[in-house]
Amino acid sequence: MEDHLSTEQVGWVLGRSAGTIRDGVKAGEIEGTRITSGFRVPKAEVLRLAREKVEAETGRKVSDKALEKLIDEVITTNEAAVTGSR
Repeated sequence: MEDHLSTEQVGWVLGRSAGTIRDGVKAGEIEGTRITSGFRVPKAEVLRLAREKVEAETGRKVSDKALEKLIDEVITTNEAAVTGSR
């Protein structure tokens, strides 16, 4: 998992659109930084958001290592799907 993720990648992880993630950053609900090409969300914030989502949906605690693996799998799958559709 990278140190910072794009809003598109965070959207894939959370099941939301990149626009919703951008709006969350702008509103201060999601920690992120604006850069020339868009926004980036720090790894720690993505882990926090993913943990909240997984624990709310499953009622189970999850480790950082397991979350990182899950996040990497989601990003890899979606990047392959996007690349394959171009």
